[in-house]
Amino acid sequence: MFVNLICWAVIGLITALITARAIDQRGDDPKLGIMLGAAGAALCGFIYALVSAVGVNAFNRASLGAAAIGAVLTMIGWQIVRRAAS
Repeated sequence: MFVNLICWAVIGLITALITARAIDQRGDDPKLGIMLGAAGAALCGFIYALVSAVGVNAFNRASLGAAAIGAVLTMIGWQIVRRAAS
């Protein structure tokens, strides 16, 4: 399970770095967005592993894809919240 968590976080960091370059952050600190992307990836990967038949203990490429989608959705959600607040 620990290896999966590390893989999901790394996928989240990479995806968040790419997404942070594509989204206008309006002066936000990019570190916060990247950490949120990693957290969203880990959460989404964990939820996918629980819902799928594979479980958390097995390495699954589909859970890495779900983690990347979770990172992107977390970054987009963060930008929506930041734009609504300003």
